[in-house]
Amino acid sequence: MTIKSLASDVLATLSQPVNRVWNTLTGQQQPLRARIVHRYAIPSSRTFSVAEGFFGFIPIDSFENERYILEVACDNQQYQVEVPRNYYQSSQIGDGIDIHTL
Repeated sequence: MTIKSLASDVLATLSQPVNRVWNTLTGQQQPLRARIVHRYAIPSSRTFSVAEGFFGFIPIDSFENERYILEVACDNQQYQVEVPRNYYQSSQIGDGIDIHTL
């Protein structure tokens, strides 16, 4: 083994953790391949609250849209992933999904 190949092997070994962190920071890591184990929809909600103002009470109306959640398993860990409605409707339990993490 020459010194040049030894140096390149050492450099490659030392750069692996740095490359992993860099890919995580820049969003270039490989997606996780997971399997859908549970799916559910959280219905939309509308709440009213009141705040005290200078001339009395002010009604505040807030509205939250429907949310679609998939519980997925990957490498003996489970994650919850929020997905768009059309993907939720076309997915089934047991299907595979690629999870892109930040």
